[in-house]
Amino acid sequence: MELTSAAGRPVTEHTADMWSQAVLRSIGTMREHLGDELSLRTLAQSAWLSPFHFHRIFHRLTDSTPARFLAAWRIAEAKRRLAYSDDSVTDICMQIGYASLGTFTSQFTRVVGVPPGRFRRLVGSYADVPFHEILERLEDAMEQPGPATVTVSVSGGPDDGTPAAVGLFDSTIPQRRPAGCAVVRTPGTAGLGVRTPGVFQPLAMCFERSVTVREAVAVTDLDRCYVAAAPNPIQVPERAATAPVTVELTLRRRNPTDPPILLALPLLMAAAERMPG
Repeated sequence: MELTSAAGRPVTEHTADMWSQAVLRSIGTMREHLGDELSLRTLAQSAWLSPFHFHRIFHRLTDSTPARFLAAWRIAEAKRRLAYSDDSVTDICMQIGYASLGTFTSQFTRVVGVPPGRFRRLVGSYADVPFHEILERLEDAMEQPGPATVTVSVSGGPDDGTPAAVGLFDSTIPQRRPAGCAVVRTPGTAGLGVRTPGVFQPLAMCFERSVTVREAVAVTDLDRCYVAAAPNPIQVPERAATAPVTVELTLRRRNPTDPPILLALPLLMAAAERMPG
């Protein structure tokens, strides 16, 4: 992604590096103080920028606002603690900055797809299973509603034949149930049927074959996680077009400015649990 100034001119490599370091400092502050009140001003101070400039730069580098990015990391940390600790859901709720268990549970369920307790049980059932095996089991089981309205081609990733999860989301953060989803062997193409018209962000993710389900939950090892996003959202019309909308995604190693993956894992696991064998 080429970075540009407010006037639309490309910025220098030095400026781009300064912006990147500023955003990384703010993300570090988020992750170190998830249980604290973190205002825009506080995060801007950690980035050594004015609030206005910080908000603009942060959105430009992450495709997300600071508030949404922080909310995503709070839920991601809750997932990690549910997977790796014996702390109660109530304790985890308080540790990541929620004052109300009901609010936390509702938000977790909305963006992840299952309640916290259910998520913990699913992780426990599949903890040491390689994540790619879950995707392989789902590859032929995911039914698409009618003819494909979006065709997604996926390339890149750790090696040929790696299964990747692809979805059409309502934001650049992979959360909430996608409008359409599929499993693709890279490099490969999948047709996604979309029942509801709208504007969607195509996203894809996969892990190296050594990554287990429990490790995939934490998503702390950036070198073994690959992600892809279309440069722009796509418009799915109300009436099916003569030809499906086409999208090309190239998987790359996840980097620290990418938002955490909130949705895909538990839903895939929940689907796998219903499958025989």
